[in-house]
Amino acid sequence: MDGYQRKTSPPTTRRERGLVKNDGCTTAFEFSLLDSVKDINTLEEACLTIACKLFVGLIERLDDALLEHKPKHYTCVGKRPRTLSTRIGDIVINRRLYVKTTKKSRNGRFLLDEALNIRPRRRVTHGLLRLLVSASTRMSFREVEEMLAEAGFSRISHTTIHEEVRFYGLLQRQAMERSRNMLFAAGQDVHDGEEVKRPPILFIEADGIMVGHQGDQKKLEIKLGVVHEGWEEVGNRRRLIDPIIVAGLFEGGDEFWETLTAQLAKIYDLTDTLIVINGDGAAWIQSTAPEYFANAIVQLDRYHLFRDLRLAVGPKAAKRLLAHLNEGEVKVFRDTLESLEPVIPEKKLPIYKKLLSLCKKYPDHLPDYRQRLGDEYKGIALFGMGAAETMVDKKIANRMKKRGMSWSRDGAAAMAALQMLRSNGQLFSWLDRHPENDVQNPVPQLQRHVLTEGKGDLGDWLKVTMPALCGSTRPWVKALRGLSGFACAL
Repeated sequence: MDGYQRKTSPPTTRRERGLVKNDGCTTAFEFSLLDSVKDINTLEEACLTIACKLFVGLIERLDDALLEHKPKHYTCVGKRPRTLSTRIGDIVINRRLYVKTTKKSRNGRFLLDEALNIRPRRRVTHGLLRLLVSASTRMSFREVEEMLAEAGFSRISHTTIHEEVRFYGLLQRQAMERSRNMLFAAGQDVHDGEEVKRPPILFIEADGIMVGHQGDQKKLEIKLGVVHEGWEEVGNRRRLIDPIIVAGLFEGGDEFWETLTAQLAKIYDLTDTLIVINGDGAAWIQSTAPEYFANAIVQLDRYHLFRDLRLAVGPKAAKRLLAHLNEGEVKVFRDTLESLEPVIPEKKLPIYKKLLSLCKKYPDHLPDYRQRLGDEYKGIALFGMGAAETMVDKKIANRMKKRGMSWSRDGAAAMAALQMLRSNGQLFSWLDRHPENDVQNPVPQLQRHVLTEGKGDLGDWLKVTMPALCGSTRPWVKALRGLSGFACAL
């Protein structure tokens, strides 16, 4: 330890049993603490107290050094206290405030805060922040407050914890929105520079879950997409290959699929990749997804389809109907289902009519995706899909829905974003980045640069590998193709 040295001779006095004072830091206070040690627990508390004093001492020395090298035209007008919550306890530091002598304004700056990157108006240091944000993705804010207090950390109110969680969750939400704008509004490539992957087949499973809302709106829908490259055998079970999750509070299907497409563009080149999309009967999945992934195979989730079929017509009739569907006889399946209407009990008619309407609306989505694959995919291990249901329950419902929880829109968006990061193993790396200045919307600047000043080439921007640019007939896709000069066979 800088500034301290150990005695080499056997200790004989209280002073020699501690640290020999070498630079004025060690005081009688530290030695009295060590003299009061009775066991490992009191020793631990003494060490934490000494660590806090040492921490404050080093910070104040740095503040003294900054005074000697302060910028020109700045003068010190006194010290201001500030409390920080750290992993070793609360500390109070007194740092110097500087103001510019050449201006009438009294707006000042704290050179110490700038040197140590201490966040303005935020109390928790980064080491403790990682713990409380991670814990908040698993338990309520009040439970995190109690857990930290019971573990001997500084007491941090659940309100402060909530503010920290929402701050970093919304930063992630803004970063996702930035990527979406870069790709769909500005036509920029969002690839992060690493080598892209080109799997022969990619699976996307989508689902949504309703959570309580604190405002006038009764429910908020969290949409979630699970993307993976297939399955692999691990012992007696199967697991997904390289799964990633995209989740959040989206205004509609378009916003969700644009966000998911932007996230995929960072990892994959999907030019020659077959996309298989699985989801329940929600229109934002069955109707909207094909507009973003041309020639994709979209199927109705088998679990929801079979469940509703059994509820509507009974187990025996459902088994016969499923036999037709498994044989690829879609028309026979639909006609038989429609013919059963007169014998459906009145109390089951709502379920039956909803199912029949769904089957009529999406007849091409009824067969299992494996029945529609070409011979080139026969060597790939393929199984039934349905991971999104489990992911929604484990990743979203356990934290955001159960126990009667309700959320504001910003709170729900922030928590969903952090749950996504934790599921993808990116939570700590995201927190370590401190990306406060990395989430601006790039569209206005790009519009000024290219559209107003006339610099650059829109076609170059929009020549990005996007599956949606080939095969779709949506107006915005036609506009993108026209601007970029994309030659797509319609």
